[in-house]
Amino acid sequence: MKRTHYWIILSMMLTTVFAACDDTTEGLGQNMMPSEDNISIAQKVYSATSRSLLAGDSILAKTSTAYLGRYTDPTYGTFEADFLAQFHCVEDFQFPETIAGDTATSAEVRLYVSSFFGDSISPSHLSVYPLNKVLEEDRNYYTDLNPEEYYDATQTPLASRPYTADDKTLPDSVTDDNNYVPYIRVQLPRQFGTDIIRKYQENPAYFANTEAFINNVCKGMYFKCDQGDGSILYIHQAQLNISFKYFVKSSSGKVDSLVTVIAQFAGTQEVIQANRFQTDKEKLKELVEQDGSCTYLKTPAGIFTELTLPMDEIAANHINQGDTLNSVKLTITRYNESNTAGGEAAFKMGVPQTILMVRKKDMYTFFEKNQVADNKTSYLASYNSNYNTYSFNNLAQLITECISEKNSNGGVVDEDWNKVVLIPVVTTTDNTGNVVTIRHNLNLTSARLMGGFNPGNELHVRITYSKFDK
Repeated sequence: MKRTHYWIILSMMLTTVFAACDDTTEGLGQNMMPSEDNISIAQKVYSATSRSLLAGDSILAKTSTAYLGRYTDPTYGTFEADFLAQFHCVEDFQFPETIAGDTATSAEVRLYVSSFFGDSISPSHLSVYPLNKVLEEDRNYYTDLNPEEYYDATQTPLASRPYTADDKTLPDSVTDDNNYVPYIRVQLPRQFGTDIIRKYQENPAYFANTEAFINNVCKGMYFKCDQGDGSILYIHQAQLNISFKYFVKSSSGKVDSLVTVIAQFAGTQEVIQANRFQTDKEKLKELVEQDGSCTYLKTPAGIFTELTLPMDEIAANHINQGDTLNSVKLTITRYNESNTAGGEAAFKMGVPQTILMVRKKDMYTFFEKNQVADNKTSYLASYNSNYNTYSFNNLAQLITECISEKNSNGGVVDEDWNKVVLIPVVTTTDNTGNVVTIRHNLNLTSARLMGGFNPGNELHVRITYSKFDK
């Protein structure tokens, strides 16, 4: 009986507590605080200015994709791409001892094409040159490198051939196969393959690993599109093949039966592929300097967008007044393709799907240091095709970081302290969806964004802040 009475009393107490709280908890925190400590939340809109920033041909190209070709766009002018490639040698590679005649039967390079931009049947011409200098492993290769530092431009090419993005020289029986991977085949001189075989016979240690192979056998090759205009190939691998015949034991037990095989040396992530890009600098400069009705993004290289954020105004009106920045949002709208300047393009470039916002002072070191967005001084935004926008939903930490930097330096800052740059990028993620790498977008993409240096074209920075009522 005592236990029953206990539960009845406890139940009545709980009912009383909940009944007392019902419909009276709204504003409980404020009612418990002194009136002078009430917090109010408000919003305010500030203006940010933007302009196109000429990126030129110099961006860091950490990529396993090589680019080859030439394409002229009515808005952005002519873009050219070529590349230098090394070849990987598996550890302790061996040629058979019984190679027939100690010679190669053929040598070739295959450029495996993952995709392309432009006209599939536009004729182009490719030349291949051997490198006479090793690409250094400890160097960051930017896309404005000079290939002539690595090959002899006065010599005739090692090999050359005409090509199209869609190789029509192959029979349908080959291209219709489910295992077919498009490639451009460049026939090399047979002697080139023979020289490689004899290098092995001279000293097998030259084939012990990739480093030995590159330093002693083949430093690499330079692939150049020297004629044509209309397509850019996206090449995921360059592969050197050396064909030869060697003797094996026949059914009689004698080493007198010939077998044909291919030795393969492929371009992989273990070796360097260095892209060289050339843009129409005068055309791009004209867009950047004369078109203030918008800003541009153009890849690869080409044009970024620079933003000047209203740091001083926000500091004066909020940070220095003790306000708390709850959110700082910036949305940038992309113009539809029909508004593109320069006329109608035969092939429309894709829209950059991801852009990086990074402080201008960090726009090079961010990529050199293999950084990822920290939502403090760097942010990612994805293209929203439904609204045609890129949105950065909370730049509060960036604003706070920049203002704190200025205050800690006694108000002395460089001219770029309040500037950020928008850069098209591609990302890779781990199994849990976390971004683990961010690289420059090297495919042909473009976008025109609202903004620009014309009066009245400012962008809106929307701030939500909280403050104590006085």
